[in-house]
Amino acid sequence: MAAGTQLMGGILLLPLLAAAPPGEFSAGIVATMLALGILCSGFAYVLYFRLIRDIGATGALTVTYLIPLFGMVWGALFLGESANAAMLLGALLVTAGTVLVLRG
Repeated sequence: MAAGTQLMGGILLLPLLAAAPPGEFSAGIVATMLALGILCSGFAYVLYFRLIRDIGATGALTVTYLIPLFGMVWGALFLGESANAAMLLGALLVTAGTVLVLRG
């Protein structure tokens, strides 16, 4: 089902390729896009389905709530973005909720 979803998404987005400015796609850009799409997304799907098998669907879905937390951390570490008290409190609440769900 996951492969079909990704394939159909690519097919549906294919007509938008005609709207891209001409001459913008080099072989390196295409190879990078394919690597990101196939390797990174494919690897993420494998990990996600392994999580479903190992900890169940609820646990795997709960782990996805950590994505904004990691976005905040990477933004602070690599982009110099600031994190205010409300963001840190929210991150603490999401982490605590995830821990509680995974323990139960």
